[in-house]
Formats: sequence, structure tokens, C-alpha cells
Amino acid sequence: MKTLIQKLPLDHASSFVARTYRTPYFETPWHQHIEIELVLMTESYGTAFIGDALIEYHTDDVYLLGENLPHWFRKADTHPTGASMVVHFTKDFWGQAFLELPEMDAIRTLLDFSVQGLRLQGELRRQIAGQLRSIEQQRGFAQLATLLDCLHQISQSSDYVLINQSPVLTYSTTDQAQIHTVMEYTMAHFQQKIRLEDVATLTHRSVSAFCQYFRKSTKKSYVQFLTEIRLAHACKLLTTTNLPVTQVCFESGFHNWANFSKHFKHQLGLPPSQYRRQHSSPQTL
Repeated sequence: MKTLIQKLPLDHASSFVARTYRTPYFETPWHQHIEIELVLMTESYGTAFIGDALIEYHTDDVYLLGENLPHWFRKADTHPTGASMVVHFTKDFWGQAFLELPEMDAIRTLLDFSVQGLRLQGELRRQIAGQLRSIEQQRGFAQLATLLDCLHQISQSSDYVLINQSPVLTYSTTDQAQIHTVMEYTMAHFQQKIRLEDVATLTHRSVSAFCQYFRKSTKKSYVQFLTEIRLAHACKLLTTTNLPVTQVCFESGFHNWANFSKHFKHQLGLPPSQYRRQHSSPQTL
């Protein structure tokens, strides 16, 4: 997918950047950068598009995003603000010779496949989250040691999932603005009927040309992308509200029950009502 290639500023006294991003909107354009990103979501929840994967993110999630892995985060409208603690560093920020030491084999391997994106889980997530909460206040060697320890812990664990099953292609900035416009339009209108003609017009392409471009860029059709967004919203409504399942169907942008039920079962592996029983908290049952 065409992306904004972002250049991140480095302080003259630091070899990497560790800082908190906080905004009422917490929305980033679809972008990529050569720096690897270790990120803790400290506030809010919403939708993330990482590589070719559309996922929901939540407070306290921790991600390791490799160099030039395109990503985009969008906060849910219901949450007043959004924030994340982010560490940006290049693959060889400590020097190529240090990276090639035999003691660095595991970390070097970790950084190689971080281009697929990692989502930490369980105790590993809790440990790394705790260290990231303190790293911004540290300085000098203490900060460097914390980052190195985080990478060491991740490299010695299997308590994570790969967000993409294979490395993701990266692209130039040529069509970044168009793709970002398509994403924003989709997020703003997915609960309504969306015509391919209207989306294609946003990119100044015919419907046929747009569909070919979108599939080539994202490895999925636009209709599949739209369906995934609608299903993600349906899952959120099923687990956080007491809305009738039929109302969830229409609130999520589906226009008939049969279509919703078919897509939901195909994507999630079980009917909506069963999904609600298995994933809802007691107060929403």
C-alpha cells in the first residue's frame, strides 16, 4: 500500500527516541519509517491497520513493528483521548559491529522478523509494558539498558503472535494521500451503504482500476476490507453492549441478517450469539 515515509527526529544526545504521544484524536496517517517501533498503548482503544492486517487495539497492548512496516491507528470515537508510549530505534543504532556479536543472535533474529509485526501477550506483555512506562523518564545508559533488556526478553519468549504471516511490501509516497482518504472515508461511512463508484472517485480511478489497485496493494479486495471493519465493529457491540443481535447487524453496516450471519461465521468461526456468550463480560450478558 502506498504510504507516507516518515523521517523521525533524533535528539543529539540520544541514539533513539522514547516519548509519549497524546492527542484528542490519536489518529496517524498510513505511514512507514525505517525505525523499528516498540509501542505501548497507554490510553484508548480503536482500530489498527498494520501491514495487511486489520486488528482492534486496546489499552495496555504492546507491539513491536519492524522497519518500513506500514501502520495506521485510529481511536474509537467514544474514547475522549488517546495516548501511547513509543520507542523508535534503527536496527543498528548501537552500531553494526555490536549487532553482529554472537550474543546478539537472538535479538538480531527478532528484529529480522519484526517486519511482520508482533503483538505481545501474557506475562511478556505485562513485563514489557512495565518497562516502557518508566523508560521515558530514564536517561543515558539506563535508558539504553532498558531498551536492550526489553528486546532480550522478547527474543527469549514465544509469548506473542505475528500480526502478518509474511513480510509486507513497502511502497513510495505517491498514493499515500489517496489511500489515507479511502481509509478515513470507510471508517466514517461503514455503517452506511458504500458504493464502489464513490470510493473509486476518491482516488480518481475507475471502479475497475481502483479494485485492481487496492487488491494488489493490500492483498485483499476493498469489499473484504470493508467487511472486516464492519465485523470488528459488530464484535465490539456484541461484547460491550446488550443490543439485540439483529440490531448489531444493522448498526455495523450490514443490510440483511443472512449476509451478516454468513460473513460473521466465516470470519469468526461461530455464530454471533455464540460469540457474545463466549466473549462478553458478566455485566453485558
